[in-house]
Amino acid sequence: MDVLEATALVDLANSYSLDLGPPKRISVPNASKLTALRDVTFNGTLLHKQFAQLDPASSQRTYTQGSYQVSSDGDLHFCLGTADGQPHIACELQNASAFVQTFTAAIGETISVSGFFRCLFEHPGFRSNDDTHIFEVHPVRAVALGGGAIQAFGVDKPDPASIHSWAAPHNLSDQDNRIQVTYDQTSDVLTFTGMDGMDENYVQVSGTISAISDNPAAPSPATFTFSSADIGRNIEVFALEGTNAIGQLRQLGPAEVTMVGLRNIDLQAALDDRYVITMLAIDLQPASAPRQ
Repeated sequence: MDVLEATALVDLANSYSLDLGPPKRISVPNASKLTALRDVTFNGTLLHKQFAQLDPASSQRTYTQGSYQVSSDGDLHFCLGTADGQPHIACELQNASAFVQTFTAAIGETISVSGFFRCLFEHPGFRSNDDTHIFEVHPVRAVALGGGAIQAFGVDKPDPASIHSWAAPHNLSDQDNRIQVTYDQTSDVLTFTGMDGMDENYVQVSGTISAISDNPAAPSPATFTFSSADIGRNIEVFALEGTNAIGQLRQLGPAEVTMVGLRNIDLQAALDDRYVITMLAIDLQPASAPRQ
C-alpha cells in the first residue's frame, strides 16, 4: 500500500485545469505519478470543511469554509490537507452520521486516511455549484486522528436513493463513448475531451464474475472481470481488503451477481489514449437474491 504525505498529494490532485469549450476539456499534468494510486494511505491535517471552486479562465481555486455534516447518501465528505484555505484532498466516509461530532472536534489535528484513490468527472468544476475535484479517497476504510488508534470502517451500500442504474438517469455507455483522451508523454499531461461534466457515483448492475485475481498478501486490491449486458463490455473491478465486498467475493467466487459499485477512470489506460471505466465493488449479491 502506498503512503503519501498531503504536501505531495494535494499538488498532484489539484493541478488539473478546465476549458469550457466546446468541447469541454480537462487537462491533468503529472499523469504518470497518479496512475499507480489505488489502495492508499495519506497523512496530513484534518481541515475545516471547505468547498472548492475553480475559475476555468484563470485556473485559480478559491475555498469557502463550511461545516461537517452528512450528505444525502449518508456519507461524510471531509478535507485532508495542510492548511485551511489551501488545496485539499476530498475524502468520503460512508454511513457516517455517528462520526460527524468526532471529526468536527478533531479539526486541526493530524489525520491518516486509508482508502481507494479514485478519479471521476462527477463534479470537476464546470458548474458553478460544483465542489470542484476529480480525485478523492472514496471510500475511506480506516482513519487515525491525532496520532491515535486506527479506526476501521465498514464499506457497505449507501442510501438506496443514491444508487443508480447504468442506463438511468443517464446512459453511461453513451457518455463514456463520447469521452476521448490523449497523452503527451513529453509533458506528462493527459487531456480529456467530450465529457458532460457530470457522472454517476454509485451504480447497480447485474452480470457475471470471472477471472478473479486475489492474493491477500499482495499490496494491491483483488480484481475480477465483470461481464454485464447493461454495460455491453467486460469491465475490471477492484475489491479492497478489509471491506464487505472482498469477503463476498471470496464466498461467491465466479458467479452471477448483482453488484453495487463505484465508477472510476482507469488512468493507466488513459496513458495509452484509451478512456476506460473500471469499478470498485461495494456490495456483491447472488443474482437470485432479492434486490434491496
